[in-house]
Amino acid sequence: MMTNSWTAAQIAEACQGHLLKEANTTVTGFSIDTRSIKPGDLFVALKGENQDGHRFVRKAAEAGASALLISDESAVNGLEGALSIIKVADTLHGLQSLARQRRQQLKSQVIGVTGSNGKTTTRSMLQHLLNMTGKCSATSGNLNNHIGLPLTILGLDTTADYAVLEMGMNHQGEIRDLCSIAHPTAALICNIGPAHIGILGSLKNIARAKAEILEGLVKGQTAVVPGDTEFTDLFREIARPALFTFGENAGNDYRISNLQMTVNDLSFTLNAPDGRHNCQLALAGRHNAFNATAALALFHQLGGNLAEGCRHLASFAPVGARMEKVVIDGINILLDCYNANPGSMSEALKFLAVCPSPRVAVLGDMRELGDMAVEMHRQLGAQAAASQPDLLVCVGADAAHIAAAARENGMAESAVIALSSNDAAAELLKDRLIKGSTVLFKASRGMHFETIVRNLWPGLGQDLH
Repeated sequence: MMTNSWTAAQIAEACQGHLLKEANTTVTGFSIDTRSIKPGDLFVALKGENQDGHRFVRKAAEAGASALLISDESAVNGLEGALSIIKVADTLHGLQSLARQRRQQLKSQVIGVTGSNGKTTTRSMLQHLLNMTGKCSATSGNLNNHIGLPLTILGLDTTADYAVLEMGMNHQGEIRDLCSIAHPTAALICNIGPAHIGILGSLKNIARAKAEILEGLVKGQTAVVPGDTEFTDLFREIARPALFTFGENAGNDYRISNLQMTVNDLSFTLNAPDGRHNCQLALAGRHNAFNATAALALFHQLGGNLAEGCRHLASFAPVGARMEKVVIDGINILLDCYNANPGSMSEALKFLAVCPSPRVAVLGDMRELGDMAVEMHRQLGAQAAASQPDLLVCVGADAAHIAAAARENGMAESAVIALSSNDAAAELLKDRLIKGSTVLFKASRGMHFETIVRNLWPGLGQDLH
């Protein structure tokens, strides 16, 4: 019977390490950060570009770690205490090996979720649905990369019926590597958009990279992919499992129609293999109809009752900082500070256009667009002008191109302001936001727009990262 505890010898065997010291303790958790370490954790001393975890092994021991995974033996010279020490050639590879072993022991149905936009919301929706039919464990926060995914797997509820794992990437082969650890038995691709296009070079390369999540699936397993894209045939070429599509166009297995959007919610009809269903969501933005449909499609293909699923999604709450609406002093605040790319920016502007006036769009740089950065920021500027906000505030060097294109496409000079810092944006907005207005905050995570929000409303912004 599998438990959540490990002995030092089991850890050493799983990651082909050398047991330097064995104490009479067990490992009940895993950590790479001494600020959040708990008694009983194995502290993994990762080496990164800017930080070396070996510098913190003594702090980990003081915090109650029961074991250390290291690659530099000199870091533990003279270290006393009741803790085990395992040495490996590479601590990251050691962490991933531990996750592979845990994955082999899991009896859960493991579902991989990826996409250019909406991964976290779709993953959370799917978890919300699957908890209706069993116990579902899932990725926490944004632990979706080569470090986060192994930590997620090691922290999964071993009694869960389902595990929903989010998989992010910014280069070819990354999702393939994640799948070699997670071995998903079902997969969902939310969408294909120009996120990380500066690294990957083209939308087709992005589609190929996302499609790596389909490669390990076998006949009898299930995948759900977007059907309103030129890359659906590419997915069909790769996929060996049953493939189901979702979208608005005719021919999709799960088709959205009658999409209606208000400031507070959205509704649509889901045309599915088992009939038509009405869906109502307490979420902002038409993109969430697609996120919901993708989650419902996979839920249905895994045996869920679609009518019950549609009703249950009405109680789904938005994930923090992703088109979350807050009202303070009569001001409608749209918090979408977590991340941004051309696709998600466009959807956010479409939603802002149906919100109460005066409407204010505070937009920042979109990162990882490479040689296409200027062009894509200018395209966004044209879209911003078309959505007709009453005030457009652009923060950052790349965002200046949004402002320039917005002016060129008809926005008044007085309605477009380009700024270089978050502090300047906060100072400007203090004088420009009035009761009844709607303000959207959206930028790539590296712009740290949460600092603007915290400056304006100190009680907000705690989870906007």
